[in-house]
Amino acid sequence: MFFFQHNMELISDQKEKLKYPKSTWYIVATEFCERFAYFGLRTVLILYLTRILKFSGDESKIIYHSFIFLSYFVSLPCAILADSYWGKFKTILCMSFFYVLGCVVLTGASIADMFSLDVQKFFALLGLFVISVGMSGIQPCVYAFSGEQFQLPHQEKQLQHFTTNYTLAIFVGSLISKFLMPEFRQSIHCFGKDTCFPLAFGVPTLMIFIFIAIFVAGRNKYVKKKPEQKVITRTFGCIFYALRTKGTSAIPCQTHWLDNAKGKYTESEISDTRSVLDLLCVFTAFPVYWSLYTQSGSTWTLQATLMNGHVDFLNWTIKPDQIQMLVPLVGIIVLVFFNDFLYLMLAAIGIRKPLQKLTFCGILAVLTFVFAALLQFKIGNTTEIPSGQGRIYIYNGFDCNVFVQSKSLHVQHQIGPLDMFNVSHTIVSQNVSAVVGITIGFETKCSFVSDNNYEYNTTLTIIEGKEISYHLIRLTLNTIELHRIGAHDSLVKEKFGNPKLRILVDNTFDFDDDITFTSVDHTSFTSYSLTQFRGMSYNAIKVGKYNVFYNGKMLPTPTMDIIPGTFYTLTLQRNGDKMDVRLFAKDEGNYIHVLWQIPQYFIMSIADIVFVTTEIKFIFTEAPISMKSFIASFQFLAIALGSLLVITISTMSFKSQAHEFLLYSGLMFADTLLLGYFSVVYRSKNTNITDAMTPNENKMEETTVVN
Repeated sequence: MFFFQHNMELISDQKEKLKYPKSTWYIVATEFCERFAYFGLRTVLILYLTRILKFSGDESKIIYHSFIFLSYFVSLPCAILADSYWGKFKTILCMSFFYVLGCVVLTGASIADMFSLDVQKFFALLGLFVISVGMSGIQPCVYAFSGEQFQLPHQEKQLQHFTTNYTLAIFVGSLISKFLMPEFRQSIHCFGKDTCFPLAFGVPTLMIFIFIAIFVAGRNKYVKKKPEQKVITRTFGCIFYALRTKGTSAIPCQTHWLDNAKGKYTESEISDTRSVLDLLCVFTAFPVYWSLYTQSGSTWTLQATLMNGHVDFLNWTIKPDQIQMLVPLVGIIVLVFFNDFLYLMLAAIGIRKPLQKLTFCGILAVLTFVFAALLQFKIGNTTEIPSGQGRIYIYNGFDCNVFVQSKSLHVQHQIGPLDMFNVSHTIVSQNVSAVVGITIGFETKCSFVSDNNYEYNTTLTIIEGKEISYHLIRLTLNTIELHRIGAHDSLVKEKFGNPKLRILVDNTFDFDDDITFTSVDHTSFTSYSLTQFRGMSYNAIKVGKYNVFYNGKMLPTPTMDIIPGTFYTLTLQRNGDKMDVRLFAKDEGNYIHVLWQIPQYFIMSIADIVFVTTEIKFIFTEAPISMKSFIASFQFLAIALGSLLVITISTMSFKSQAHEFLLYSGLMFADTLLLGYFSVVYRSKNTNITDAMTPNENKMEETTVVN
């Protein structure tokens, strides 16, 4: 009894004598700089790909998530390099030079307007690749390197204090960059553009230079443990040797199959290998969650581009990529003010085990994407034609009244100058289409008709389930035609909800005429020329307010407000020096406020805090001591595989973004069931840490890291 008390007193004295390692402050500062840079780049990346490099929405998603995939996938070999060969300090330092090189290349690509778009794309993608290699070598090592600065278990409370500072550095760096980089991108003009992506990429580049400087400055203060060169290779050797022995041995092992490695490998090595394999089995449920979480910077940002960000009482506009700052903002608020309360609430409803918490996070992720789908449906607001019917639109291209009558359609209608008329018709025959006769008369004001009794007789085609547009125009001075516009109108709205526009003109126009559809926003250079609408088919355009310009002069027409998820038809008609303009909208969407995204961001932020908190604790309490960086790299590998899943689904080219959101919800629901199963069958390898701890007992173990 005396011996036990004496040892406890020695341990207590040792805890009091051990000072807080000053080297960790260098690590906190470097992590702030690195996360500022990484999230700053990632925040504006999706809009750089779509607006500057002119990639489509799906192409941009694939590139964005390929960047995330590489950033985390290469973490595995880098972790092996750190744990077994170079050590963590050397690995972090060497990979940071790749990081800064990639940032310089990407920033240069955003400036290089003198080169073709293809050349800019090449260098931008090269820069992203080099950044991903550099970042992947840093992330699995930094936190593990931090842990080496403490003597555990004697400095366990000091490690927890460091973890709080480390976490706040990540959140604060992320919050500042996610707020500032969109402002730099849009509010500042540079190099003759209405945006300044070079500044939005240049500031993160500067932060990486500062990161390297601070990290090197602390080199003499760090505790640098030598790598254990054989630990990873012997782990894989243990697995392969056990499998080979099991297949060739005449006497099968009666316990675990890894016990076949006894004799060549120690009991400790076999136990550690078993722990690793059990952890990796649980990790199979993580990628789906990360596939949803990482889309806050891609798909949700593209959704925000279709929403109204103006805050009237501040006279300020929330940028589409700026709304992402809600994730670190909620993280800081919860971490500082509500951390204990959150875990007390979870414990109150019986959620105490780590894998139970991860299952809870899965449920939250399902809800976020259901909400995102509902928002997308609201933005698009699709209208369908009733079964058995077809619909026709007739656009009057003249500045006088015309009269339409048809016995087959049961209509007798007057269409005003430059106006439009539509009618639906039920097809009663067995065919899917019908041809109907129509007669068009003209009022006396129509100067191009010499005979007041002249009537134009023609036929229309109606197809079941389709809309067909006709444009009444004059081909020559003496020839009138009811021109059919294409085979039929597109009823499919643009996947990401962008509005679509077509321009209808007669033979008095040439598509090379200097006519533009230009944004009224003086900070934007958005403009569409008549040339882009050859064939009079629908083209996707940006949301905003527009005016029509002819030969550089604005036509005296009302400003046209273009909202998401809507089909627009602009008709132009010229009479001598006079030009008439008319805009028609159909299947109108909704221009709702971007703050409607708050619920999905808030719920996902809560899920992220709990998920990563639990995941990090789970790794560091279950992983063998000698392989913590190696196992931590599988956390990043799960993020990489999540992005790979997004890439795979993006290549399927879903026509509806709302349906794609629902697919992710379904996948996450199935994954939540898998997490629930693991929460029942998994048994902790650490008997000194019970899953049934109360939050107050367990809170010192909680760690939060943002990816």
